[in-house]
Parts: sequence; structure tokens; C-alpha cells
Amino acid sequence: MNAPDVKAPPAIDPVTLEMLWRRLVSIVGELGSTLRRTSFSTVVRDIGDYGCAVFDAETRLLAQTPDSTPGLCGPLGAMLRHLVDLHPPATLAEGDVLIGNDPWAGSGHHNDVTIMVPVFRRGTLIGYVITCCHHVDIGGRRATTESRDNYEEGLRIPALKYHRAGEPNADVVAFIAANVRSHETVLGDIGAQVAACHVGAERLREICDEMGWASLKGLADEIVTRSEAVTRAEIAKLPKGTWRHEAKIDIVGGETVTLCTAVTIAGDEITVDYSGSSPQVKPAINCTLSYTSAYTTFGVLCMLDLPVAVNEGTLRPIKVVAEEGSVVHCRFPAPVFGRTAIGTFLPDLVYLAIAPAAPQRVCAAAGATPMWGQYMFGKRHDGADFAPFNVSSGGLGARAGKDGVSCLAFPYNVGNTPVEVIESEVPMIVEERSLWEDSAGPGRFRGGFGQRYVLRLLEGELGPVGDVLASFRGGRFIYPPEGVLGGGPAPRGYLSIRGASEDAGRQVIVRAGDRIVSHIPGGGGYGDPKARDREAVKADLRNGLITADHARTWYDYEEA
Repeated sequence: MNAPDVKAPPAIDPVTLEMLWRRLVSIVGELGSTLRRTSFSTVVRDIGDYGCAVFDAETRLLAQTPDSTPGLCGPLGAMLRHLVDLHPPATLAEGDVLIGNDPWAGSGHHNDVTIMVPVFRRGTLIGYVITCCHHVDIGGRRATTESRDNYEEGLRIPALKYHRAGEPNADVVAFIAANVRSHETVLGDIGAQVAACHVGAERLREICDEMGWASLKGLADEIVTRSEAVTRAEIAKLPKGTWRHEAKIDIVGGETVTLCTAVTIAGDEITVDYSGSSPQVKPAINCTLSYTSAYTTFGVLCMLDLPVAVNEGTLRPIKVVAEEGSVVHCRFPAPVFGRTAIGTFLPDLVYLAIAPAAPQRVCAAAGATPMWGQYMFGKRHDGADFAPFNVSSGGLGARAGKDGVSCLAFPYNVGNTPVEVIESEVPMIVEERSLWEDSAGPGRFRGGFGQRYVLRLLEGELGPVGDVLASFRGGRFIYPPEGVLGGGPAPRGYLSIRGASEDAGRQVIVRAGDRIVSHIPGGGGYGDPKARDREAVKADLRNGLITADHARTWYDYEEA
């Protein structure tokens, strides 16, 4: 029998608070596990391109999946408030499920579809559960930065009720199915999102049932208040002032944009200001402010290394500013599909700006940025279509006291697609996947290594039927990953198709027998390379990670 409800929970003792707080983190972990287990696509199941979170009835973030990509998790609060603005709580009923993919309210492009479930207990709204997943197929032009405006980039789903009071909204389902090519996979993944949200809703109700609470407000108040205090105290430890950095980034077609970053620490707040950055551009690499804010905030939180999980309280002392109409705060209907080509650089730029003031808290630029990967759309000889997204990562920049990590997806935090998965999904073979020697930026602590990645489309009956439409992600073709505090840069990226050098972003036709070669950079170095431990240089030489020429040039090291 449930304990009697009370209007508000009594004061929560520290032990109970810690148990319930950890339970919320466990709940979002269960959300993520449910989503991955029930999804239809490799991009969710194997790469982990999703985000899940739980909020209280006041739309305050309580917990989010820590292993998700920040570009999907970070904007969930903005997307939730957008959905609630258009569907106020008084219009919601138990069993409702809302859907939407507005890039300006959510995670920055149409492929990321959000599902939200309002959580009711005994007729009272106690919170919200929300998930966002990347869907490879969203109709429109497939996976290209060549779209001229937002309308070309696929199905734009306004804030709608996907379920009404527990019943699927057949009109919305039919409209989505009619506008995407792989409707079984898309609807299957949306169904997985709905299932995950229902698991989260049940778990939130269980907390209130067990505690005898009418709402989660008391618990949320404690979590948010304490977390905000911890965050402000950590910021207060940092030097006060403003630090700046300006970086040039090459985009599709060899064009260049400039990103200006000013990090201001005043009292117990941090403001990151991108004023002065380039205007929005024609290629579809523009960022919405919600996406810019998500990656910037993630970078700051990594730097702070707080002892509490991300929630509404940890976000409050961090502010992000950008001029509307810029490449990091674009106006509708700017094309935005490839926004990772800009947005994933932002944590690096925060670190490069503030490095002189907080050298122990930063790392050099990541060679994994921007995301590298391939979209491929085609047909097998057995009649089956394929449309996966294959991800491969470069190296993490070096840190104070530690070398960078090799082939780590920072800051976007998705997995490298396993060879077995891509070879089973696409009629191709992975001819090589190896650490790229000399690809780590030199320094007292070197960057992590990038990778050489060679794919070949199979021929004959094992190969594709006819042409395969492909689109490639990648970058750093002109401007390499920077070192920090005297560290050296990593090498520039390289992409070739059929032996011809290419950049990323455009749609390309590939055929049976074609070879795709990617050299994905490592991370930048930290500190003077000449100060690197001699045994560490010797070990890298012995392991074949660097060449004798690299050791001699950068580390002034000769084998005896």
C-alpha cells in the first residue's frame, strides 16, 4: 500500500538525498539502455548518437545520460521548453507523447528527432522524460552540406502529439512515413524512443510512490540548489578576467570561417562570447544558438570537473553569447545539416582561450574535431537497402601531465563504428584501420594519435547494385589541430576517393571497387616538446608510433 501523499516532501536527509540523486542518474542510464536495445539503426545501437534526460514539472533538468553526445543532450532543456510553450501543461494528458525536430529549439538539424512524455501521477504532472536520436534518413537531400536552405534538408516536424492519451496519432505517423525513405527504421527508432520515455516515466512515479510525495519539487530543489552552489564555488577558484582566442576553420570548398572566442570569469560566473565570428555561410554548416550553447557549456563543465552530475544547477552560472546572423547563431532558414563542422570546435576554442589563466584545466585541440565519417546510401544484390552512418575518430589533445588519448570521439562522444558492424551493413571491406604514425601533436605531453582508415566497396555479387550515393564528414584539411602552451600542432587531415584528394561535405557517387582513404589527425601537443621525457620518446619510437625523423625534428632525440 502506498504511503499517503503530502503536499510537499519534508526536508530530505543527506543519505536519502544521495540515494535518490544517484537513482535519477541510474534512471537515465536505464533510458539509454532501453533505447539502444530496442533501436533499429546502427547509429543509435552501435554509435550511441542519442540523448536522454528527466526534468521536473518546472522543466528543470534533474539528470541526463552521461555517455551521450553533448549536441543531443545539451539542447534537451531548450527543446522541452519549446514543446511546453506550444503545448502548455493544461493541454497535456496522461499517455500523451510529443514529437518535434526544430533545429532552432533543439539540437541543430532535422535528423535529430525529439520525443517527450509528460509524467503524471494520480492526475498531477510531476515531470517530463525526453529523448533525442539521430535519424540517418529524414527525407530531403541526403547528408550533404550543399542544401541551399533549411527547407531542402528534410522533414521539418513541428511540435505535435505523436500519441494522444495513449493512442498513436495515425495522421502524424503516416505523414512521417510518407516523407522518409527508410520508414521502417525511422518509425522503429521513434518507437524505441517512446518505449524509453515510458520506462523513465514509470521510474519517476515509483520514486513518488515510495516516498509518499505528491511531486518531485522538494528533491529537485535540493539537487539544483546544491549543484549551483558547488558550480559557483568551483568557478570562484579561477582567475578573474577575460581571455581571447581567434581560430580559422576550413569548411567545404576550401573556404575559411573565423571564430572569435572571449571567455570572461567574473565572480562565480563564466561567460563565453563569440561576438566577431564570421557571418552565417551558404554551405550547410551553420550552428543554431541552442547547439552552440550545448557544446560550449559541455566544454566549460569538462574544464570545471565538478563532483556532481550535470543538472539545472550546474548550468545556471554558465552563459553563452553570440551575434544573431553569425555562423554560431544563424537565422532561419539557414542550412544547418553539417553543423558539427563548426560546433564541435567550440570546447577547443574555450580551452585555447583560457589556457594561460588555467593551464592545469585544459587540453590542446582535438584531431577528432570535426567528426569524421561516411554516409552511404545504396542497394545490395539481395534487394536490401543500406543507409548507415560510419564514424571514425582522431586523437584527443594532450593534457597537463598526460598524453592525449588516441582515436577518442571528443567532444561529440559517440563510438567508433566497429569494423564488423560496417562490413555487415554495407557491401564493403575495411582494408586498414591503424594508428597513423607521427599524427600526434608533439609536446612535453603529446596528443593522442589519429588513424589511417581505408574502405573499399566490394565488387561482383558481394558488392552494391549500381551507384552508391555517399557524403563524407571530416576536416582540418587546411588548419591543423593546434597545440597549447608551447605544444606543436598535429598534421592536417587527408581524404581521398579513387586516389583523388577531396574535402568533406559534398555528395559523391562511389562504385564497386572504389577505395576511400582517410587520414584522421591526432590531437595537439601540450608544452615544449624538448621537455618531453626521453624514455617516453624512446617508447613511442620502439612502438612504431613516431618515426626517427619526427623524434629528431620535434624532440631533439637521436637513437643511441
